[in-house]
Amino acid sequence: MVLEESLLFYREKDADTFIKFLREKNYRAQKSVESNIHEETVMHGTLANLILVIENAMIWRIPEHPELPVREEPPAPMPGEISSPSDKRANFAVSNARMLSNLQFCRDYLTSIMERFNPGDVVYTPDHLDKIKESLKAGAEEMSDDELDRMLTQSIRIYDCVSILEDNAVVESRSEGMVLLKKVDPDDLTVERRAWNPDEIDGETLKKFDITLAHNIYYDTATRVTIDPGIHFNCVLKDVETVLEELEVDDDSAEKLLDNLYIKAPALDRVLNLIETSGKISLPDLVREMESATLDEAGAKIRIVLNSSPEFVSSMVNDLRKLGIVEGNDRKIRVVR
Repeated sequence: MVLEESLLFYREKDADTFIKFLREKNYRAQKSVESNIHEETVMHGTLANLILVIENAMIWRIPEHPELPVREEPPAPMPGEISSPSDKRANFAVSNARMLSNLQFCRDYLTSIMERFNPGDVVYTPDHLDKIKESLKAGAEEMSDDELDRMLTQSIRIYDCVSILEDNAVVESRSEGMVLLKKVDPDDLTVERRAWNPDEIDGETLKKFDITLAHNIYYDTATRVTIDPGIHFNCVLKDVETVLEELEVDDDSAEKLLDNLYIKAPALDRVLNLIETSGKISLPDLVREMESATLDEAGAKIRIVLNSSPEFVSSMVNDLRKLGIVEGNDRKIRVVR
């Protein structure tokens, strides 16, 4: 069923909310439970040692060609291509460069904290971070995208530093604010970071820098909502977007649903138009017409070419039959009056 759609929700109550929305629009839907498994590998070690191990693993450094710039964003593989080892290493290098920059910021920032405050001092008052948020919000309209991005990155890094202090029991949250409990060398603080590509870090390097890798596998369930093909008729895309904004839904499945509702519409309109204008049409003729159908945007030099496989057209016709929109066998397909 090429017109049938689905969405993956992490909470069953959100799936129920979406099903209620669909039924109010007279669209049928059903839900099912499926496994939701994801995994990640994290590195545990001191701040100093994590910096050293990342520097050691940054294979993007090419000493014999120092004049070559570091590629900031390696190109993504084209559709149908498989990432080559060099592509993966380039992505690994970019991720590590970003992680190294963040860790170095944390070390400098935490060193500043230790220099400026003594045990018992309030490092942050309760409204300190709130004021930062307010200043961000107030200045956002006057900032360029780059300036706003830099400021948000700075705020995220500061939150990260606070978390490191809390995780290492260096600060304590009290009524008067966040209080420094003891002075420490930031290099000795324990830090956890995601390992972007564990295979690029060998066992000897881990032993040398006393880094532990923990591979975490998370087993959970999610709720799949299967949506009747009728959603493609009289569906207001903005309404679907609005309701999904309030729910915890898998981003990839939500993006795919919205894309499908938008991009299948021209093919659906073309099929129905061909059946309608012909009165009745055979499936082979319909397939031939849809093999390479051209749509010209009125008033613009834009040409949309719909390239539909025979299987896609046949499945769409079957969906339309089940919805009661077309009828007849494959020799005489016609619109239901």
